[in-house]
Amino acid sequence: MRDLNGQCQRSEDNFRIPCGNSHIDVFLGKTAAVVKPEKRMFPMTDAQIEEVLVSEGVMSPCLYDVIDEAQKILVILPDATRKSGAEKFLPNITAYAKQKGKTLNFIIAVGTHRQPTEAELRKIMTSEIYEEYSGNILCHDSENYADMDFYGITKRKTTVLLNKAYREHDTIITIGSVSYHYFAGYGGGRKLIFPGIGGHKAITANHKLAIDPVKKQRHEYAVTGNLKNNPVHDDLVESVMIARAGHNFYAVNTILTEEGEIADMVCGDLFLSHLEACSRLDSYCLYEPEKKFDLLLVSAGGYPKDINMIQSQKYLDRVLPLVSEGGRIVFFAQCPDGYGNKFFEDFFDVKLSSDMLNGLIHDYKINRQTAFNLKSNLERYEVFLYSDFSEYDCERMGFKKLADLSAIRRLADSSDNIGFVPYPADLFVK
Repeated sequence: MRDLNGQCQRSEDNFRIPCGNSHIDVFLGKTAAVVKPEKRMFPMTDAQIEEVLVSEGVMSPCLYDVIDEAQKILVILPDATRKSGAEKFLPNITAYAKQKGKTLNFIIAVGTHRQPTEAELRKIMTSEIYEEYSGNILCHDSENYADMDFYGITKRKTTVLLNKAYREHDTIITIGSVSYHYFAGYGGGRKLIFPGIGGHKAITANHKLAIDPVKKQRHEYAVTGNLKNNPVHDDLVESVMIARAGHNFYAVNTILTEEGEIADMVCGDLFLSHLEACSRLDSYCLYEPEKKFDLLLVSAGGYPKDINMIQSQKYLDRVLPLVSEGGRIVFFAQCPDGYGNKFFEDFFDVKLSSDMLNGLIHDYKINRQTAFNLKSNLERYEVFLYSDFSEYDCERMGFKKLADLSAIRRLADSSDNIGFVPYPADLFVK
């Protein structure tokens, strides 16, 4: 829950920086401002979480009433790239469903990501639930069109294709954290259905809306923390609305602390509860900087946020408003899965972001827009990357590889205003 007592920005010279599943210890030798939201989040207790689930939701009965009325229930969970906190309350949901004689089926909203491993599935839903429901768990494959149904076409020409499991269930329960998304505005909610269990071609068409082909730039409204007039978001909502007939929805929207604990929950109607959760997230994460930094140390936030560069670059994008034009950034992102996929990786064969943009307009491929966004940012700032990437791959993307932590001291020595962002996912810079 939110601490109502404001916390002043503090300065330190010793830092434990999240990277992968551990931390990197860095000593600067001079102080740097630690950039966090002014108010802290605290984990909800199990009793508080259960109280939300047994209470009426936003324009909706409580979760257990929804289960009572359901015929066939499909629970949609995020993949390994996004924590949801589901492990805290999923055992209660499955226990209640069993008590009422209801069968739960699960689908993992993989989108265009890789398939999750067994170990990751156990972490997403707990080992106990994984073992009990192993025959009821489906991992979505966006390329398998034989397992998809067609629902229609949006006014922006996105063909709505969803996994067949969606049609086979009358009740859809989405569980996911609400977080900032650098072109959909916010993650969670409707995104669990589409693009989560959508077809690759449909996802590509939707993501292409983040590019304005007339102005030849990123669409001005397809940005972090904005849903108004955001063409990507509007298309996502329309896609789900086209496929809504015959389904009841119940959304569990969590807001997580930097350690992945549930700090808040908003449940109920798929769209309205998501909007409320987005508003609460803003109240927790809004940060208005007093100054800009000429050197910023920033972590992607550790695993799974830095599982690959596609995911990690979102958090670099998030902090750029804190950096002086032409400033320097030290970015910590382990990226054990490397780039993330071949479309993203291969697009760095194009050297300049302007050429990337021309390529996107004429031949859009999923995640190429992400590569363009990263390359554009790296052309504006000098960014040193501490990760598993080789020096060749760092230079190919536009980073400078940071192999020696002592180099940070030298960067600090030549900088006047230094900042450190440990968890950019918790930060919305206004």
